[in-house]
Amino acid sequence: MRKKSMLRNITSVANIIAIGFCFHNAALGADDMSLMSADGADSSWHFDLKTWTWLLGVEGTIGVGPLNVEADANFGDILEASDSLLAFSGRIEAGKGPFTGFVDGMWAKIGADNRTGPLGFSNVDITSTLGIVDFGLMYRIYEGDLLGANQPVNQNSTVNIYGGARYITIGLELDPATLASRNADKDWIDPIVGVKLTQPLTDRVDMELWGDIGGFGSSSDITWSATAVVGYDFTMFDMPMTVYGGYRAISWDYSDGSGPGAFQWDVILHGPTIGLKVWF
Repeated sequence: MRKKSMLRNITSVANIIAIGFCFHNAALGADDMSLMSADGADSSWHFDLKTWTWLLGVEGTIGVGPLNVEADANFGDILEASDSLLAFSGRIEAGKGPFTGFVDGMWAKIGADNRTGPLGFSNVDITSTLGIVDFGLMYRIYEGDLLGANQPVNQNSTVNIYGGARYITIGLELDPATLASRNADKDWIDPIVGVKLTQPLTDRVDMELWGDIGGFGSSSDITWSATAVVGYDFTMFDMPMTVYGGYRAISWDYSDGSGPGAFQWDVILHGPTIGLKVWF
């Protein structure tokens, strides 16, 4: 119930942002907007290299065979139970003109002890190794002064739409105190569609928001992600860089098989992120 409520809230926020953006553009008028021309306003290549750590928490239900476990654990719980303290992530974007390709990956080995198992009994230890890769193509649909008179000088807002896929591979062990442990290895891929907004706040501070939704029954019933970060731009070794922090969440509602071969991953991974970006 809590997971479904969170999904409804994120969907509502996304709808509000989209409606607000449409009304704002209508108020600005066509003369004040800088839409991408047919041949692309910027024909040069551009690259972004991001690396960050993700202070993971987990929320939801994990199941192998007849054993289903409530896996709600914050970063402190995972920190205490895991061999790996953080999730390490990276993102590469490369593009020319309005088109940008991206690959976004994450790896982590996480665990949680004494989770609630069948019939409310506790003391089920969870250990999982996760690999997640998002990839796809973005298209810039807007570049201009989204904030109007409050827009930083010579700093453009951008809005990109994107489509692609999310791949996940999981190695999972559930170890109850009074029952035999259960293990499963699973991987699958889902289509995703999304929107990314980059908004300068000052000459050196900018904000990035992106989110997507997918699955649609192809593998997961639904998968979604939402990310918000704020960065500070600086130069080191004659290279433009950005240090940033924010929050990220990724969710799946996936199940497969039945009986002893059943597998369930109805989970939200979420937590703060801190990282560094190099762009040129």
